[in-house]
Amino acid sequence: MIENYEQLSQKLYAGEIEECFRFLDERNAQDGHTPEHWHWRAVTHLRAGEFMRALEICCNLTRLSDTFRFQLHCLCDACAHLGLKEIALSMVEYQVLKSSNEPLVGFLWRVYGWHYVGEDERVLQLSAEGLDMHSTYVLGHHQGRSAMRLNGIASGVELMHRYWSSREARRVLFPHVDVEQYWCGQRALPEHLTITSIASGYGDQVNWARYAGALQALGVRIACSDGSDRHFRLAMPEAEQPKYAETLRAAGFTVAPGVAQWTDPFALFTSLFPVLGYASSERHIEPAEPGSVDAIVDEIRHRARGRRCVGIFWSSCESPDNYARKSLTLAHLDPLFDASNDIHWVVMQRGFERKRWLNDPRSADLDRFTTLNPSISLAQSTALLDRLDAFAGNDGVLAHLAGALGKPNYLLLNGEMADWRYERDPHRTPWYPSMQLVRAGRMGDWDDVVRKLQQLLASAHLPG
Repeated sequence: MIENYEQLSQKLYAGEIEECFRFLDERNAQDGHTPEHWHWRAVTHLRAGEFMRALEICCNLTRLSDTFRFQLHCLCDACAHLGLKEIALSMVEYQVLKSSNEPLVGFLWRVYGWHYVGEDERVLQLSAEGLDMHSTYVLGHHQGRSAMRLNGIASGVELMHRYWSSREARRVLFPHVDVEQYWCGQRALPEHLTITSIASGYGDQVNWARYAGALQALGVRIACSDGSDRHFRLAMPEAEQPKYAETLRAAGFTVAPGVAQWTDPFALFTSLFPVLGYASSERHIEPAEPGSVDAIVDEIRHRARGRRCVGIFWSSCESPDNYARKSLTLAHLDPLFDASNDIHWVVMQRGFERKRWLNDPRSADLDRFTTLNPSISLAQSTALLDRLDAFAGNDGVLAHLAGALGKPNYLLLNGEMADWRYERDPHRTPWYPSMQLVRAGRMGDWDDVVRKLQQLLASAHLPG
């Protein structure tokens, strides 16, 4: 039972959409006149996959409210999913030109909104002149992200480091963080380095675990404060370890015995990319519990009867991220599921879209589909991905795990406003040689993504 607005987020991520609507309906008489109430209605519609309704509410909030502006993220998320870039841009400008706004509010709407929908050239043209320090750092790291998406990682990684990962950036953007023992690129490396996530997800940890492996090769002992090292083991290929250790030594890195510090995944990336580039892009992790899924794999293979076994995860609806820009809905997958009789699908979906899938008659077809129990751990998911024939999914931790394991996999991306780390190549990413990018021809064209995925799977020669 939801008792207050603070409890809504976790219920939404868990897919308890009906319960969230019930709470909002109960509070409507008391709170229905407030922008905050309607903001939560918009977010709940968004999480329910009702994107047009979410967008309608956000547009009304932007027009009518002078005091509430957090709807920007929900508005842009819905527009990105639907491919309605011009509506997002129009509402950003409406907010900017409101006479009741302070100039800084409109400026930040442009920074967040333009970057969010892929207007990278416009983000790079913005000036920090006259901004307070916090806003300067917000602009700086968004310009770094836009530069990397537009012109490649090397063009923006220094900006990203300065305005997001540096010691000063941590002081400005995350004032609660103790930076005295923070490693962010110093040539003197600690012997003991703890990776602590700040505004990072598991996907970031997996993507940049390659840099932790490189530091291990130099003699640094790595630990993860959140226990994510229980999900997978760092495993840089032995043949690559001396090469990366020598590269770090040649750049002036040394290890200080007995010293302990902490860092985070983005600091690893922005500090070491200029030295190591994409680093180890082959299989750079191993499952921590390889035998934990033996029974699950046996059942899947029995059901598949020799067909290819492909994992799939299409919606990050259980993530606190602005998920819609990088998520499909079940309806988009109808042509794929209906046409791929040579594949046994392993459904790894969670959250509200999993509930939607379980209400679909196809979920009961055990010859063609295995739906994983939601209690399966990330460590087990890692081990399972390693034993499937391929994986197809959106930009989340499972796609990163499949890429880091070197498994054939297909990453589903939303046009030009996909995450900056995939740059602009429509098909490949240097981060993961085994990964094929499946990028929409235009923002929000998920039908195009599914058509391309069908073609790729039909032409793939996978073990099965």
